[in-house]
Amino acid sequence: MLTFWDSFEWGIWFGGHLLYSCGGVYRLASRDHAEGWLGTVSCEERALGRRRFWEEFQSEPMRAKLEGMLGLRGLAPVAEGTFRLRRCDLRNQAGKIVCRLEWTAVCAGAKGEEQLLHSCRVLPLLGYEAEAARVAQYLSGQGASAPEDEPVRVLLRRAGRLPREYTLRPAFGLEMETPAREAVGRIVRKMLEIAQGNMPGILDDLDSEFLHDYRICLRKMRSVLSLVKEVYPAEGTRRMRDALGDLARQTNRLRDLDVYLLARGHYLGLLPPALRPALDEMFRDFSAEREKEVRRTASKLRGASNRRLFLELTEFFAKQTPHGPAPAADLPVGPLVYRAIYKRYRKIRSIAAGIGEDTPDETVHQLRIEGKKLRYLMEFFVELLPDKEGGAMQKVLRRLQGRLGDFNDASVQQKSLLDYWRRKRSGSELGLGLGGLVSILYQNQMQARSLIARELEGFCDPSTAAAFKRIFKLPASAPATDGQRTGRP
Repeated sequence: MLTFWDSFEWGIWFGGHLLYSCGGVYRLASRDHAEGWLGTVSCEERALGRRRFWEEFQSEPMRAKLEGMLGLRGLAPVAEGTFRLRRCDLRNQAGKIVCRLEWTAVCAGAKGEEQLLHSCRVLPLLGYEAEAARVAQYLSGQGASAPEDEPVRVLLRRAGRLPREYTLRPAFGLEMETPAREAVGRIVRKMLEIAQGNMPGILDDLDSEFLHDYRICLRKMRSVLSLVKEVYPAEGTRRMRDALGDLARQTNRLRDLDVYLLARGHYLGLLPPALRPALDEMFRDFSAEREKEVRRTASKLRGASNRRLFLELTEFFAKQTPHGPAPAADLPVGPLVYRAIYKRYRKIRSIAAGIGEDTPDETVHQLRIEGKKLRYLMEFFVELLPDKEGGAMQKVLRRLQGRLGDFNDASVQQKSLLDYWRRKRSGSELGLGLGGLVSILYQNQMQARSLIARELEGFCDPSTAAAFKRIFKLPASAPATDGQRTGRP
C-alpha cells in the first residue's frame, strides 16, 4: 500500500513530482512515466514517523527539492493505493531472452481489492528491438492499448482529490461596463469561498498558511467594500464590514504567535551565538501559548456565532438576494475604479512629499495603509487595467509595499518583544538577548526607512505620475469612453 502526499496548494504535483511512502520509506519521484507508472525516483529517505514539513526530512537532496515545492506548506495524505508489479522473460526458439514483459495494476481499497487500472509494458533487450516490436504489435492486435490516464490521477479522482490551481488572486470576469454591485458581489463571493476553503486546515492545524490566507481573504473583502463605495445600502455595508472585522479579530493572537515562531531562525541568526540560548525561554512561552490559542481559535471557528456570521455574509452577497438602491449600484465599475485608483495614487504622493528623516513612524504607517489600498484596487480589478502599463505600475507598487512592510514588521516586532519583556521580567540573560534583538530590529527599521525613500522616488517621479494621470484620470461627469471600456487608455 502506497500513501501519496502533497500540500493544500499541490506544490509537489505542480512541481512535476510525486511523493509517496511505503513501509516507513518516503520516495520523491518525477512524474515522467517513461520509467514506469511511479516515475523515476530522485531521492528517498527512511522515516520512523510522519513528516509534515520539508525541514523535518534529514537528507539534503530531499530537503532541497521539497523546500522549493512546499515552502511553509505542510504535507497531508491525498490518496492511497496498491501497485502490483509482475515481470517475466520472453524467449525465442533458441532460448534467448528477447524482451521482458511487465504487468502493472493499481488498486484501491483497504486490501487493494478494487482494480482501477492495469497495464503491460514490453521492455526490449539490446539487439532484439525488432522482436520486441513484433510482440508489442501482437498485443495491440489482441486489443491492448496504452492507458489514457496517469494511475495516480485515477486514484486521486476516486478519492475526490484531483489537483487544482490555488490562488489568492483569482479572475472575476470583470469588464469596464460591469455594474458596480455585480462586480463587488463577484469579488466578495469568490474571496468568501477561498476563506471557507481554508478553514478545515486551520481547524486541523496543518500549517500556518491556512490562517494567513484566511485572514487575507477577510481583509480583502472588507477593503473592497470601502474602496468601491456606495454599491450596497449603507447600513448593510456597515454590518458586513463589522462582521468581517469580528471574524478577523478572532484569529489576531494566533497569527501573531505564528509570525514569531516562524521567525525563530531569523531572530536567532541576528544574534551572536552566545546570546541565542537566552531566547529559548521566550520561544517556549510562545509555543505553549500557541497550543492554547489553537484550541481557542478552533472553538471560535466552530462556534454558533462564527457560523451565523458566515451565513449572514453568504446570504447578503448571494446573487439572488434583493437589495435596496445605492448611489453607485448600477454604475459601470470601470470609471469608479479608475477614479479610485487615481485618488489613492495622489494621496500617496501627497503623503510621500512630507516623508523625511524626522517623519514620525505613524506617517510612514499611514503611507503603507494607503499603498495597500491601492494595491488591492489594482489586484481586484487587474482585468480592467492596460496589460503592459498596469503590470509595470503594480511591479513598482509591490517594491514600495515590500519596503513599507519591512519597516512596519520591524516596528511591530520591537513593540511586541518589549511588551513580552515587561510582562515577563525574568532573568538578566533573557533581558540581554531581547535587548540585543530589539536593537538589531531598530537598525533594520532605520535601514528600511532609507530604502522606502528610494522606492518613493521611482513611484512618485513625474513619468509615473503622468502615466497614472493619463490612464486613470477621467472627466468628472463623463461616462466611460470606448477606450476606457476596453481597459485601454
